[in-house]
Amino acid sequence: MELFDYIGTNITVVIPAIDPNSPQEVKLLGVEPGGIWIESQTLTDQMLKIAEQRSAPNSLGFFFPYHELRFAFVPIEGPALSEKALLE
Repeated sequence: MELFDYIGTNITVVIPAIDPNSPQEVKLLGVEPGGIWIESQTLTDQMLKIAEQRSAPNSLGFFFPYHELRFAFVPIEGPALSEKALLE
């Protein structure tokens, strides 16, 4: 499994610059040795608000170096189970 395999799909990330505590669903646009390119509705909304615009002629791609990512996750086949819930 490599992050490169998920280009063009939605992944979930925690990037403190977007929100330090909440996972964000983003579209992975590209993977470079130093970081990732993403499309983020949250960041797009922030940029449009700053620009005092309701829309833009193009979607926005955002680059984040790996050191700015707390973590990322993708769905994989098989159930996800809560160990604590199973032991109750």
